[in-house]
Amino acid sequence: MLTLPSDAFLIFGHRGAAAHARENSRAAFQLAAAQGADGVELDVRRTADGVLVVQHDSTVEGLGPIIEHTAAELREHIADLLTFAEAMEACRGLITNIEIKNFATDPDFDPDDTVAAEVVAWVHENGWDDRVIISSFNPATVDRVRHLTGGVATGQLILPGANTAEQLLAAHVRGHQALHPHVSSLTEPDELAAVAAGLGMWLLAWTVDDPETIRALRDSGLTGVITNDPAGAVSAIDR
Repeated sequence: MLTLPSDAFLIFGHRGAAAHARENSRAAFQLAAAQGADGVELDVRRTADGVLVVQHDSTVEGLGPIIEHTAAELREHIADLLTFAEAMEACRGLITNIEIKNFATDPDFDPDDTVAAEVVAWVHENGWDDRVIISSFNPATVDRVRHLTGGVATGQLILPGANTAEQLLAAHVRGHQALHPHVSSLTEPDELAAVAAGLGMWLLAWTVDDPETIRALRDSGLTGVITNDPAGAVSAIDR
């Protein structure tokens, strides 16, 4: 299982260095590493032929839902589309937060958590157990990952407006190592960070690009931030 340093403030590139390259692309992941990011966040969905691909939105403009098209068809519209395996290779050397997209309102909603099972299997088979956090907004999906494996760190993503303190405790009770709150939900970051530390949990705020806010969250004791601009975040904390 992944171990994070307790004395470091970590910078994760949101979909890579999304402020400087197409999100979730090889270029974005490699640029995040070059800019000094400790890790990256990426999004996983499945195609009509069951291929796991790295793409944030459930639909592609001019084509339609990802789940209704094969990986080959998608690549005709997105030349630099990466499969999950290709993306992980591009992220080698970085801590990788794998977000499994599984909203009930999306056309590719996966009630059986097939994608979660395939991601866990790939992580185990390729020896990435100590280099990843697997996360989702869907509590059932994160819990499914925890049920499938005790050897991989898991994180609960929460939407803006959620009660972060309550969600932190709930995630801890369910056996997860991390909570990923939206930055707007961090109304009392110092107290929250102290509680998280006491529980042995990580707090990674998304999506934070403002240098002053990044410095404030570091000083509050958060584990780190997920940012579109890793270079700016690294510069903000004078690392």
